[in-house]
Amino acid sequence: MKKDLLIYCEGETEERLAARLLRNHLLQHGVCVARPIVAATSLEHCGQRGGFVNWDAIRFDLTTLFANHPQPDFRFTTLLDTYAMPKRVLELAGFSGPVSTVADIEAVEQAIERNLGEPRFKAYLQRHELEALVLADLDAVGRVFPDNQIALEGLHKELAGFSTPEDINHGPTTHPSARLQATIPGYAARKASHAFFVLMEAGLDPIRARCPRFNAWMVHWENWGSGKP
Repeated sequence: MKKDLLIYCEGETEERLAARLLRNHLLQHGVCVARPIVAATSLEHCGQRGGFVNWDAIRFDLTTLFANHPQPDFRFTTLLDTYAMPKRVLELAGFSGPVSTVADIEAVEQAIERNLGEPRFKAYLQRHELEALVLADLDAVGRVFPDNQIALEGLHKELAGFSTPEDINHGPTTHPSARLQATIPGYAARKASHAFFVLMEAGLDPIRARCPRFNAWMVHWENWGSGKP
């Protein structure tokens, strides 16, 4: 029996990752990734999309998707960043400010699941932002941006102190996207396409090897598709 998974994405980068890299991989495990949906930022029917900024709009969007896909073997998940996520979401888990630790992020995920009350839904929040996955394979970054080797050597040294790119923090000049912009001039102007090209060049294996939370999320859907407990 076909098993369908809908990934609700923060923005264009996540949408491309889900539609291409994750879809192709999970299909091998019996999971058909449906066309990803980019997060709503407005309650208007044709309002703007892109960004984890409006919890009311996202909640309405997700509950509508649940109702539109009542099949027992249809599942839903998110691919949203914890970086600058809405205060309303943090409050669901009893937090008054940004969260950073794995335990706190898991508490927010569980609070989102309780709030939505849909057993077919599993929340996933990327710690701290999707670009952590880009930093997981700096060799792939170098192949995509061969003219930036000297700056990339500096980035290698910066990241040596982190056990995983998922540890890289929320600082305004030190979060993953900021580090990539500082290393590769013009990165931010075409962030979605640049990140996607690196992720495709890297492939999932090196990313999963260095990003344990992302890997655990992938294992969950692989096991579901393969019928493993």
